[in-house]
Amino acid sequence: MSSFGEVQVAVAGTVVSEPELFVCSNGSPRAAFRLMCSEGRYDRQLARWVTMKNSFYTVICWRGLADHVGSALGKGDPVLVIGRQRVVDLSSTSGRGTIVEISASSVGHDLRFGLSQFQRVRRSSAAAGGEPDPFLNELFPGLAEALGQEEAVEAGRV
Repeated sequence: MSSFGEVQVAVAGTVVSEPELFVCSNGSPRAAFRLMCSEGRYDRQLARWVTMKNSFYTVICWRGLADHVGSALGKGDPVLVIGRQRVVDLSSTSGRGTIVEISASSVGHDLRFGLSQFQRVRRSSAAAGGEPDPFLNELFPGLAEALGQEEAVEAGRV
């Protein structure tokens, strides 16, 4: 659940800059890319779709998502992004206006426009057969206990 003032968004668009990877001072990976979303309509006189307006977002990804975005996405890829949106006022620092950022919780290829090959990344605790993966429990509460950690991994849930 989001706290007061946070806006959750789901956006479909095109990656218009190569993802830039950074490592923060605390060692956490961070990736950022620009996303363009086009608003279009069908023009009957021209008998084709026309772009009415383009919107641009800066998408920020953290930790494992940042690593995956850096490996899987490139300029021109159609994607779906889910995350928290915020408007950043740059006028006080650079006099440039505002940008809209999305702190992504999920990013994936938009399969309306092509195929994507998924490669699962196993988490160390699941691969080692140790304690149930907290990420697994967050996404699928009770699954690890119901199936057992090994079966959950084999079922493709980790």
